Amino acid sequence: MKNRIMKNVNLDRGEVVQKEFRSLQAKHKFCSILVTDKRLIIYTLGRESTKGRYVKRQVMNEIDLRSIHRFEYYYEFHRRPVIVRTFGLILFVLGLVIAYLNYRGLIPLNLVQSTTSFALAFGLAAILVVVGLFTVFASDKVLIMQMKSGLDEKTSLTFHPTKENELALRYIAGSIHLR
Repeated sequence: MKNRIMKNVNLDRGEVVQKEFRSLQAKHKFCSILVTDKRLIIYTLGRESTKGRYVKRQVMNEIDLRSIHRFEYYYEFHRRPVIVRTFGLILFVLGLVIAYLNYRGLIPLNLVQSTTSFALAFGLAAILVVVGLFTVFASDKVLIMQMKSGLDEKTSLTFHPTKENELALRYIAGSIHLR
């Protein structure tokens, strides 16, 4: 199967291609979506978890637009683990302590000159404070698309949160007329 989705799809008579999204940035996958006036065709190539193991799999889903009864896409935020956030808090406090001790003159630094070592200590403290704050408050953001069609078929994809992916999902949601 080729990565160009148009080479693998046979269109019916009178079926018109509305839009083709050749390379969407899915998590750990290559994803391509084709929207016609009758069908939504999703081609993915990448790793999937099967019985606890990751395998490389290519899948092509052809979904009739009239059978889709639920389509949603949303952003999901994942917080970092508590251990990582605790380590970030320790780095933040360490940076503050180094800055305070350097300001009070309690750190004996005799590198080149006193002003250079003074600036180096404050620079190190600033870097530790910024890295600590980033690890405490940062979160991972993903764009999730979920679609239900027919009786039991559920399609779910996870995308990187880029503007191109969001615009593609908006277009697909606009072309689906739920009944």
